[in-house]
Amino acid sequence: MQEVSTTSFDAVIVGGGLAGLTAATILARGGRSVLLLEKASQLGGRAITTEQHGFLFNRGIHALYLTGPGQAILRELDVPYRGKPSERELYEAYTQNSFHTLPINPANLRTTTLLNEEGRTELSSLLKNLTALHPEQLIGTSLQDWLDRSITHPVVRRFVEAMARLATYTHAPHLLDASYTLELVMKRPDALHVDGGWKTLVEGLKNSATAAGAQLETRASVATIETGETEHSIRLTNGKAFQARAVILALEPKIAAQLVVNGPQEILRSYAAQTVPLYAACLDLALRRLPNPERPTVLHFERPMFYSNHARRARLAPEGGALLHLIKYHGPGEKGNADNDRAKLETWLDQVQPGWRDELVAEQFLPHIMVSSDMLQAQRKGLAGRPEPTVPSANHLYIAGDWVGSVDHLANASLVSAAQAARLILARIR
Repeated sequence: MQEVSTTSFDAVIVGGGLAGLTAATILARGGRSVLLLEKASQLGGRAITTEQHGFLFNRGIHALYLTGPGQAILRELDVPYRGKPSERELYEAYTQNSFHTLPINPANLRTTTLLNEEGRTELSSLLKNLTALHPEQLIGTSLQDWLDRSITHPVVRRFVEAMARLATYTHAPHLLDASYTLELVMKRPDALHVDGGWKTLVEGLKNSATAAGAQLETRASVATIETGETEHSIRLTNGKAFQARAVILALEPKIAAQLVVNGPQEILRSYAAQTVPLYAACLDLALRRLPNPERPTVLHFERPMFYSNHARRARLAPEGGALLHLIKYHGPGEKGNADNDRAKLETWLDQVQPGWRDELVAEQFLPHIMVSSDMLQAQRKGLAGRPEPTVPSANHLYIAGDWVGSVDHLANASLVSAAQAARLILARIR
């Protein structure tokens, strides 16, 4: 951490991921004095990207869902990024040791070998019914309950379960809220593979924040936050202290609850207790070339696994190279077994891309990485049950992240909730 010239700010943001950087940019552009504190040695949080032998590794599989609100914020903040969306028409399903075209459009539904005529008819009817679905009527209903009463064909059921896992990172249909999940399955928003990895978004936000005058500090670990009536005190583990009229906690809920030592601490603890964080085992492999370049993406129908080659659609690898992402979704509370999970992913890849081991250049295995701070819970009515950015019973204390707010999910929720928190501060603190 560098020497900060002043100790008093209009706003202090704790956490330097996408949410924290978004809030810092908006506040600084609004003329407020802003200090962002990130305990790690680099900004980005779960959006960091590292390089090995010319291959760009994100922290596991990452794609930016083009659902609207998050894109609008990135445009507003002048964050440049490029890439290409997934080629959905080339997606395949893997079941009973064979590959089949995934029936996500009418043409693929007519030709796929995945379904018999009975299943083809049921899925066709289901896809038509989803277009007329009123998701708000399913708020509080679990995906499993909806599946039980809506689907009879086992392969059609596995299709919906696999698509739901892909859209939400969740392997728990009995807990997953059907409302927003089925909306995602119905709309199938494009998933953008970002050129240069997600560090492109981090660098863009960082540049916009610093250009606006925000101070961004890394290796700045916060020990405690004590809230006050007109000012909050933020103390670092190295003994330094800052005062702020407003604080945004752009953190995972449990960490946010640990840092605040008075006042709203119990509220934050209750938020953390209600969340169901999602984890996965992620295996990323850099190959000199892809043995079967015409197999870019596969969903496993019998296990909670997924495979994709993102270098096909984004600049993540040297010319001719491939960057494979394999993920095994963990159920809530599941710790996973690193060796077993890796073996399952590698064994499956032997079927998906025979000969991949001979082309291996570099690898990254993350046996139990958080992919979302909170799942879309049916018992909390999905998005509607998430806390809003303003923390009750506290003056100018706010939260932001993928677990906050009733708009969108994953990275888009981080961007939207951070923007909401920052704009509330701009309106309330002059």
